[in-house]
Amino acid sequence: MASLRVHVLQQTETTTPGSTLDWLKSRGHAATLVRLFAGDSLPSADETDWLIICGGGMNVDDVGRFPYLEAEKKLIAEAIAAKKTCLGLCLGGQLLAQSLGATVTRNTEWEVGWHTVHLGPSQSERLMVFQWHEDTFGLPNGAVRVATNRITENQGFAYGDNIVGLQFHPEATEEWIRECATEKQMPTGAHVQTSEQILEGLIFLTPMRKWYFDLLHRLEAITAAHTKKT
Repeated sequence: MASLRVHVLQQTETTTPGSTLDWLKSRGHAATLVRLFAGDSLPSADETDWLIICGGGMNVDDVGRFPYLEAEKKLIAEAIAAKKTCLGLCLGGQLLAQSLGATVTRNTEWEVGWHTVHLGPSQSERLMVFQWHEDTFGLPNGAVRVATNRITENQGFAYGDNIVGLQFHPEATEEWIRECATEKQMPTGAHVQTSEQILEGLIFLTPMRKWYFDLLHRLEAITAAHTKKT
């Protein structure tokens, strides 16, 4: 298909787009990395075909410390209204859910490391994925839950066929996961893995990456089908 205009919104320097950029490059799409933390300008919704919203350590309403969140939320709402393809990862999924009218709240406990999620409308598929979050999103009205586990009920949702919000980090790379494993201020809790467990879980990286790339391929095919109709 023709090259898509993709804008990837990076919230913080340390939470990178990871393998997302690898996939976009392999497919020949015109990806623009918008480094919000560095003051990069946001595009308009008309200037993008895909909006990919990365994670970050802040809360969705932490506008006082991160003023760019206000303009970012406005762009997300405009992209949704314009029926653009939107993909949110961790904080990005929370921002999408909030823009669709759902609440974002503190989870009962931190979820950090490798944890199994059940995927699909029937939750029949199991996948070990990388997690690093304290907050959780509600399910927007009209959305379908597509991922869950016993720690965090809403691990992923689909709204229509062009909007997907995920609570976990399928884009995580080995380099980033190794950096996370050496975090000096590691959260604590029953569902927080040790550095050793996080590193041992790197065996799950390849199947998680395959699942993520399959998701991106499906969104690409949906975008192509919509383009033909118009």
